[in-house]
Amino acid sequence: MRKHQGLTILIMCCCLGLLSGCWDVVELNKRAIVSGIGVDWKEEEKEYLVSFQTVIADEISGKAGRGATPTSVYKASGKSVVEAMRNASRKVPRIISLAHTGLIVISDRVAREGIIDLFDYLDRDSDIRLNAEVLIATQGQTAEDVVSAMTPIGKITAFALEQKIDLTSGQLGENFRIEVDDVIRGLLTPGGGPLVNGVMIEGSAEKASKMETLKNAKVEGLAVISQMAVFKGDRLVSWLNADESRGTVWIRNKMKITPIHLKLLDQGGEISLEVMRSKTRLLADLEDPANPIIHIHVEPNFSIREVNSAIDLRNPATMKLLEDAASREVIRIMELAVRKSKKVNSDILGFGQAVERSDPSAWRKMKNRWDQLFPRVQVKYHVKPVIRNSQMRDRSVLYKIHNQ
Repeated sequence: MRKHQGLTILIMCCCLGLLSGCWDVVELNKRAIVSGIGVDWKEEEKEYLVSFQTVIADEISGKAGRGATPTSVYKASGKSVVEAMRNASRKVPRIISLAHTGLIVISDRVAREGIIDLFDYLDRDSDIRLNAEVLIATQGQTAEDVVSAMTPIGKITAFALEQKIDLTSGQLGENFRIEVDDVIRGLLTPGGGPLVNGVMIEGSAEKASKMETLKNAKVEGLAVISQMAVFKGDRLVSWLNADESRGTVWIRNKMKITPIHLKLLDQGGEISLEVMRSKTRLLADLEDPANPIIHIHVEPNFSIREVNSAIDLRNPATMKLLEDAASREVIRIMELAVRKSKKVNSDILGFGQAVERSDPSAWRKMKNRWDQLFPRVQVKYHVKPVIRNSQMRDRSVLYKIHNQ
C-alpha cells in the first residue's frame, strides 16, 4: 500500500513541473506592440532603415489618455533587417513585440533592389504572422512616411490601411488582399513574380504625421491605397494603371464589384453598369506545346446603375446591345492587363498555373523555359455577361422626356 502511495506522490510531483506556466512570459506592460513595419533603404550607408509603428495603449483605451498621438514611430538602421531590429533596442524602452504586426510597408527603392532577403526574414521569424498585409510605397515616398501617418477614422494607421484594402477590393475592383504568404508564393512562381498593392500619401506627408491632422475637418495628408506593383522575380519592374489593375483582378478571379462605363454610339448617351459578381476560369490548350493557348472564360453579372440616355430598357433588343457592349469593355480591360504582363515578361496572371493544371507532365518540360514561352502565349477571351436588374427604375427620365 505504501509502495503505491509513494508511486502516486512521485507521479504528482512530475506533473507539477508541467503546470509551471510559460517559461519565456513577458508582461504586457513590458512590451511595445508593433502594428506596422516600414522598410526603407539608406543609400549612403548601404543599410536598411526600419520604422516601427507602436501602439500607445493608454491613448487607445481613452481612460488614461493624455491627448497624445495613438501611435509612436521608432526607427533604426542596420546591414540587415534583424540588425536594425536589434539596434532599435537603444531607443525603445520595452521589448519589441511583432506578434500583432498587421502591415509591412516597403519603399519603391527597396522593392527595385530586391526583396528576397527581407521575405526570408519575414517567413523565418516565428513572431511575424504570414497573414500580415504587404504594401509598396509609391516612388518618391518612403515607407516611414506611411507608417508615420495619422488617420482620422481608426486610431491605428496600420490597421486602418488593412481595412481600406478590404473595402476598396470589395467596392472598386482594382486591388485585392496580398499578404506575406502570397508574396512568397509569387516569388516561387516560374517566370513570374508577386503582385503587391501600392500605397501613397495624398497631400502633405509632413502634415500627415502630425496630431493636428486629426483635429481638422479637411485632411491635408492621408495614406491611400494606389494601384498594384508588378515584380519580376524579387524585383519591382513596373506599376499597373487603373484599367490594368482591374483587368488583372478580373483574370485572377478576384473581382467582386466594379463600375463599367459605356458610351452608346448608336443610341447616343452614356450608361454605367456595376458588376454584382463575376467568375473567371483559365483553361490551357496545349495541342501545340511550343505555342500554348490560354482561354479566359468570364461570366459577369451586371446591374444598371446610371443612365444618361433615352434608350428603352424594357426592350430585350436593347438589353442585348448593352450586354454586347459590356462584353467588349471587359475584354478591352483584360487585354490591357495581358499586354502589360507580357511587356514586363512576368506571369502575374497565373497562365503557368493554368498550363500545369491542364497537363502537369507537359508543364514540367516547359516551366524552365516559361520566360521564353510566356510572351508568345496566345490568349482568347470568352465573356458571357448578363444584366440582372436596373435597380429601382427601368426607363430613364430622358426616355420619358423624349417620348412625351
